Amino acid sequence: MNLTGLRHRIYADFLMPSRLGAYQGLLESALGAGYRIVSIETFWQLVSRDEIDAAGRYLVLRHDVDTDPGTARAMWDVERRLGAESSFFFRLSTVDLGLMGAIAEGGGQASYHYEELATIAKQRHLRHAAGVLDHLPEARALFEENLARLRASTGLPMRVVASHGDFVNRAVGVANRAILDDADFRRTVGVELEVYDEAFIRNLTSRYSDTHYPRYWVGDDPQAGIARGEAVIQVLVHPRHWRVSRMVNAADDMRRVAEGLAYRLPSRPEGATPGHDPDVPAR
Repeated sequence: MNLTGLRHRIYADFLMPSRLGAYQGLLESALGAGYRIVSIETFWQLVSRDEIDAAGRYLVLRHDVDTDPGTARAMWDVERRLGAESSFFFRLSTVDLGLMGAIAEGGGQASYHYEELATIAKQRHLRHAAGVLDHLPEARALFEENLARLRASTGLPMRVVASHGDFVNRAVGVANRAILDDADFRRTVGVELEVYDEAFIRNLTSRYSDTHYPRYWVGDDPQAGIARGEAVIQVLVHPRHWRVSRMVNAADDMRRVAEGLAYRLPSRPEGATPGHDPDVPAR
């Protein structure tokens, strides 16, 4: 990272004013333009039942809670005031049982942002795609265990899930969603949809994703899509990019550095197996 990038990271993580007003403005623009703001689960049900209004407009709203469930709650509060619906996908490290229950009770969707393949790749120091794919059975077993424990803890069905993108996935060129590339395994664990499935993606007119300061959006701003009247817009947001939580960001930055250093160390002895993630709370 160069000096300019470092300055931008420091500003984004520790100095940036809250952008929740801009977030509310985005949703208000969509509602004012006649968009129905829905969760991924709701939109998928409409697609599956052939109930999409050909003359309607939809904004499919997704949150990946990579860090900072506190800001996720603030975003949910904005949506609740506006009568909007959305999906929140939580990593094991960001699970918030109270928030997840409130989202579900309020008509939204709370589910799992999974990363077992990356977890095993880091623990096993796997640096090539072939080695990672050799460990798919282990990753699937761990996914099944973690998903079952999350369902038991939350009481939520979690039939729609979203893979998390970790630095190790980019390093080896294998996404976590490879875990769900097997139809029989999906049926076994009761997963109906992975959000990157082509069966879902092909129903979207456009996709927008936020990013860190100073760009804020990867490519175009969704306000432009709303102004163009695009029929079905998906907007992916991450709480971290909308409000600074200094302690959360500092801890996550240190964790990322530590994980990156550990990943580059020599492999652990054969036979060492990663256990289940301890961050999933018990009921």
